[in-house]
Amino acid sequence: MILCCGRDVTMMQGQPYPGQQPQQVQYQQVAYQQQPVQYQQVAYQQQLVPDTNATLALILSIVGIALSFMYGLGIFFAIPSLILANRTLNITNQFPNHPNAGTAKAAKICSIIAICLSALGLLTVVLAGVLYVWASSLA
Repeated sequence: MILCCGRDVTMMQGQPYPGQQPQQVQYQQVAYQQQPVQYQQVAYQQQLVPDTNATLALILSIVGIALSFMYGLGIFFAIPSLILANRTLNITNQFPNHPNAGTAKAAKICSIIAICLSALGLLTVVLAGVLYVWASSLA
C-alpha cells in the first residue's frame, strides 16, 4: 500500500510506480483457423433382445442352496438351474449389453454353490449312515 497525495493506492503487479516508465509488452498475433464442426448422424436402432429364463434359473438356484442343508435335496433344483443358466448365458453372450446377463451369471454361480453344498450334504448323510452301521456292528 502506497500513500499518494493523502489517499491509499494499491499497486498491482506489473504496473509502474509513480515516475517509472511503463514496460513495453509485445504481443504476437496468432491466426486461428476456424474449422467447421462436423456431426455424424447415427441412426438409433432399438435392438430387440430375446427373453430368457434368467430369473427362473436364479430362483431355482436359491431354492437349491436352501434345500442343500436338508439331506442334499437342493441338487434336484441346482442341476436344472445350472442348465437354464448356461442356456441363458449362451443367449446373452450373442447380444452385447443384454439386460439379463448379470442375472444369468449370478444364477450360474449360485447353482454351482448349491451343487457343491448338496454334494457335501449327501456325502455327510452317507458317511453318517456308514459310521452308524459300523458302530452298531461293534456292539
